Amino acid sequence: MAFHQINGIKVRTTFEHPPIPVRSFDWSAVNDDTYDVDCDQDGFFSTSPVGHGATEQDAIDDLLEQLEA
Repeated sequence: MAFHQINGIKVRTTFEHPPIPVRSFDWSAVNDDTYDVDCDQDGFFSTSPVGHGATEQDAIDDLLEQLEA
């Protein structure tokens, strides 16, 4: 896990490497100040944007695009 300060946003990145053949979900990035999860009868889910990518920078870029939208 790593922390980055980008344009005033505290971003937390994590290398997850799930056991799937697709590498585009190896990294995730969240806004560490506003990241939140909730729970329903099906389990936990995120109520905040989560960036994913094959590299750490790809995940950060994906998160920033979601935050701008």
